[in-house]
Amino acid sequence: MSQESAEAAHQFVEAVNGGDVEAALRVCHPELVFEPLRTATEGAFVGHDGIGRFLADTLNTFEIFRVEPADVRDLGDRVLGIGSIRVRGRGSGVETDIPSAAIAEFRDGLMWRYKDYGEARLALEAAGLSE
Repeated sequence: MSQESAEAAHQFVEAVNGGDVEAALRVCHPELVFEPLRTATEGAFVGHDGIGRFLADTLNTFEIFRVEPADVRDLGDRVLGIGSIRVRGRGSGVETDIPSAAIAEFRDGLMWRYKDYGEARLALEAAGLSE
């Protein structure tokens, strides 16, 4: 299962970076619970409808939205990714890098849980690892 999870995570990142919502959905479980950093204000995005809304909103809000994982660790049915998300606002033109440290869990070869902790330390702790 390990290689399958890592490949699905890679496909998801490539789909998001390419703005391909349909390709992203192909590697998402129908019961996906997706918790990006903005979950604190908007709540989790659930299922294909939820992730579709998240991606459509993201593509409308940002001229650039690029996930750049610098450290990816295959943890069997989970994948840990630490890096950043490069964004440029459509209206403002402001560009910045947002730290990202997420754990994606997989079921049946599909991503079914995703949580971005923002800080590497927090994601490592959640994964039961140390720096």
